Amino acid sequence: MMISESSILVAEDFSAVGRMSMTAAISVLSGFGIQTAAIPTEVLSTQTEGFGKPVVSKSDDWIEQTVKHWQTIPDLNLKAALVGYVGSSATVDLLTTLLRTSKMNHVVIDPVLGDRGTMYDGFDDHYLDAIRGLIETATVITPNATELGLLTGTRLTPDSSDRDILSALAVFKKTVVHPIRVVVTGIRRDAGMGSCFSHNGKLAWNGSPFVSGHFYGTGDLFSALLSGYLNFGVGFESAVQRSVFGTYEAVAQTAKLNVDRRKYGLDLTKTLNDVTKFTLGQKRGEL
Repeated sequence: MMISESSILVAEDFSAVGRMSMTAAISVLSGFGIQTAAIPTEVLSTQTEGFGKPVVSKSDDWIEQTVKHWQTIPDLNLKAALVGYVGSSATVDLLTTLLRTSKMNHVVIDPVLGDRGTMYDGFDDHYLDAIRGLIETATVITPNATELGLLTGTRLTPDSSDRDILSALAVFKKTVVHPIRVVVTGIRRDAGMGSCFSHNGKLAWNGSPFVSGHFYGTGDLFSALLSGYLNFGVGFESAVQRSVFGTYEAVAQTAKLNVDRRKYGLDLTKTLNDVTKFTLGQKRGEL
């Protein structure tokens, strides 16, 4: 059942140009009919690839003042959170404090740390430790293979075996205080691309046809979809399946565009249409 008369906290970067990160997340959650309370962890003139060097504005002071203001609003009921790219240890610490002192039903965190086997430029071990602290507030995290490897001190790739991924998940389980569901994104199997998680000691993989090319914002979209479905009370496995499919729909639509247009992010038209139909169906008792 959808959370009623409450809001989802959305904390991630905001790109003024492009359909990704916070722009995509708010669009998706609006399709679910869920009110959002947005914290842009940093504001960029464009996304970081394809447009030259973007203008970046940090927002820690604004975040602190905004949270204080929100605490004076009696009917602003934050019962869930979606966290994506943060960017600085100081901002991570602010969010960790906020989430630790809030009573959330669902906290979905995409621990954006790196890709293709390496940590992103500008991040270091101190930032990694800060993200580990933030993760302790989560109910679900959605790392890619590289990020799960960084969190567990293992080496993983999109083609890693079930055994290696399960081993890394076992290491992760030992490092956290309370149970956290982990969905590993961007995992390849045969001719497909998808996400996997541990289920009864085995690796459950949910995939879709592989679409060649580079597509910006797939992880952001997947996490937003997963957060939306979970907050509707959809079971975990079904929520993952629906989120994989919704991400694939956006990638398939975007693949029809010229390569130089893909830097603006995913074509969300079909995915948002599906989300809206789901939402309306749920309200009619069709779920």
